[in-house]
Amino acid sequence: MHLSQLFKHWTYQVFAPGTLLRRKYEAFKSLLHHDAIALELIADLEELFYGETLADRQRANHLAARLTEAVGTMAGQLVEMNPTGYMELPEYFRKIDFYVRMALELDQPEVGPPYILSLEDAASFPRLVGGKACNLGRATQVEGVPIPPGLVVTANAFNYFIDYNDLSHEIEDRLRQMVVGDRDLLARLTGEMQELILAAEVPEEIARGIRFAVSEIIDGDDLIAVRSSALAEDGEISFAGQYASELNVQPNDVLEAYKRVLAGKYCPRAVSYRISNGLTDSDTAMAVLIIPMVDADNAGVVYSRDPDCRGGEAIGVYGVCGLGEGLVDGSVSPGKAVLTREEVPLLDTECTPEEGGLPRKETLEELGRLAMVLEDAFGAPQDIEWAEDVTGKLFILQTRPLQEERDEAVVEHEPVAAVPLADGLERASSGVGCGEVYYAPTGEKIALIPDGAIVMTPSLKPSLLTFIGRMNGVIASTGSRASHFASVARESGVPVLVGELPTLPESGQVLTVDGSGGRVFEGCVTSLLTRAKDGNKVSQRVVDQYSKVVPITVKLNLTDPKAEEFSPEGCRSMHDVVRFCHEKAVGEMFSIVDKRGRGMGAAKRLKTDLPLVMYLLDLGEGFFSGAAKEKLVTPPDIKSRPMWALWYGLSDERVEWPSRLTHMDWEEFDKVSGGIFSFDSKLLASYGLISEDYLHLMIRFGYHFSVVDAVCSSDEGRNYINFRFKGGGAGFDQRLLRLEFIRAVLERYGFETSTRGDMIDAKCSRLDENGTRLLLARLGYLMAVTRLMDMRMETMDHVESEVERFITDAEHKNAGMEKA
Repeated sequence: MHLSQLFKHWTYQVFAPGTLLRRKYEAFKSLLHHDAIALELIADLEELFYGETLADRQRANHLAARLTEAVGTMAGQLVEMNPTGYMELPEYFRKIDFYVRMALELDQPEVGPPYILSLEDAASFPRLVGGKACNLGRATQVEGVPIPPGLVVTANAFNYFIDYNDLSHEIEDRLRQMVVGDRDLLARLTGEMQELILAAEVPEEIARGIRFAVSEIIDGDDLIAVRSSALAEDGEISFAGQYASELNVQPNDVLEAYKRVLAGKYCPRAVSYRISNGLTDSDTAMAVLIIPMVDADNAGVVYSRDPDCRGGEAIGVYGVCGLGEGLVDGSVSPGKAVLTREEVPLLDTECTPEEGGLPRKETLEELGRLAMVLEDAFGAPQDIEWAEDVTGKLFILQTRPLQEERDEAVVEHEPVAAVPLADGLERASSGVGCGEVYYAPTGEKIALIPDGAIVMTPSLKPSLLTFIGRMNGVIASTGSRASHFASVARESGVPVLVGELPTLPESGQVLTVDGSGGRVFEGCVTSLLTRAKDGNKVSQRVVDQYSKVVPITVKLNLTDPKAEEFSPEGCRSMHDVVRFCHEKAVGEMFSIVDKRGRGMGAAKRLKTDLPLVMYLLDLGEGFFSGAAKEKLVTPPDIKSRPMWALWYGLSDERVEWPSRLTHMDWEEFDKVSGGIFSFDSKLLASYGLISEDYLHLMIRFGYHFSVVDAVCSSDEGRNYINFRFKGGGAGFDQRLLRLEFIRAVLERYGFETSTRGDMIDAKCSRLDENGTRLLLARLGYLMAVTRLMDMRMETMDHVESEVERFITDAEHKNAGMEKA
């Protein structure tokens, strides 16, 4: 705290208390404004942190930065309101802010070389070349596994490409806006990012290296394949079918193909999948694998452990004629062969229903042998991509951990009495889910898949992947376990069946898809379900990535304002600072005017038929413009929403006021008057500070007083009413009965109350403008009715009957106010 700020505060306090009042009010307005902003941001962050909204980490960082700004302003404005009371708060805020920044800090991307590596060298640098290239590089070191020559353009090259073209801020700006559930926004932002990359230039250092390396792995004008190998790809999370591959590329077109693969990092389904799995943009920096094209006669995949036959004790070979694109994109139902899991695998004719698109028996058995060799080398079952060229030469093009069924999806169930609508369908992904049938034959329909649907689709096309989180099951006419979609479905626990149903169900009909048994049932067979009817759970990775930041941002520890730890040093999170600032600021305003009315020199006397002496100080827009120069104002001059509402209730014509008794501070009059003060003296009067949406009123009724402090605005996050009532001229027991009456009425209207002796405090907050206005009117009526009530209160029965009568009368009055 600067001494100059303290000196200025003390100077205003002594010589210009009116100016201090206005400065305090302006700080309070600003604090309330930023309080509303902070609470909105906390709510948005909670949705991200707990997985209710799926968005990029850049969005979380952006929201957290805005929260820091709002909370820092709140802390500063509270100090402005009372420099001596909260001088330690900014230091505690800065400490929390430091830890928040540390918890959300993202790794800076590496932009230095190496930019090009041979496929053999790639095996040693997984953080440079990504899972696909690293695995294939490791496979080159396994004896007897036929791997084509290749090169890898590293993730560092991608980072340098982004940096060289000054795209970082452009991409970050779009990522912070991105929300997975907003389809149109996702499509627009990813499209813009892809355009940025396609329009950019490959740095000459990288371009020269790519051209030279390509010339080393091909002969003449042979074609090449340019394939994605993002850092998180083909590891614990498969990213199957998420990224683009460019096939049959002319060597001279390699740089454009390279950029297209980089741009594929930002296609909608890839971004959605990455975010849904709790990965950041830098976690998936794009390396690119370049290998010669294989002139394929047959191609496909091998699962070294295939659960589709013999309970997983088999090798599954899936194949199609020509390139394998139709197989992995789900548009073709492949041929399939099953081999035994032995040192020398043999073809299992009983489990080989179709052989169309498959190579000869010797090649199938060689694929089985290679599958077992690679499983042994990698220490886990493998998902292997293969191709056989027109000369009969076999190549392994990719190997990655096999995405097996989730444990909860393969639970065995007791037999059910229900008769299936269909049985014997191909099981592409296990698990059991139920929901309403939704037909998705086109991209337009796919984009509108509702939550919890059973999707009927012609094929397991990759475009379905973007919306897999909405599906409880899929039935496709064509496709297989070997498709990219089926692989991701197994990650997600979504049951998938392939085949034709004897009778097509109606749209909206409820079905159960049993991906474990290959069956479809009518209705929801709850005893079989492995998947909740309302859809998939959020990935634990999404929640885990924010585990360190939740306690210091959105968690609220300060819940009791009366507790000892409700202090600056008790703040452990941004939410705590928001709560502390709001509570203390409202408290500061509640005591803004002392009993002698310091700072009220410019206040205007309110001319009213009620026997009250009241002065009102306009803090801005509290009166209509015509009253600006008047020293005496009337109730119709009041523009302030909360003051007008309170006065509406206080001046209710049903309340009888004694014409000869002026209501002022009789206790103070008894102490100091000595007969020398007039009844309209400012020392004995009631005071109000008003603005368009703010009211602070200290009103004196004989031997008791009330304080009302309220905001009534169009922003419900700012609105509140605080009320205090104390004292009275009757005996203590009678005063307590009146207090019990007030408490009962206020709690009926939703106020929180607390009492100490003959004083009651009540508060309510965050109602909309109309609700706040109505409560203020009720409160004004209550203040008028109870001013002398202690004189006639005798028993609790009397209190209860008075409460019921008051509620009936007040509601009738409010009905009139609503019409007004």
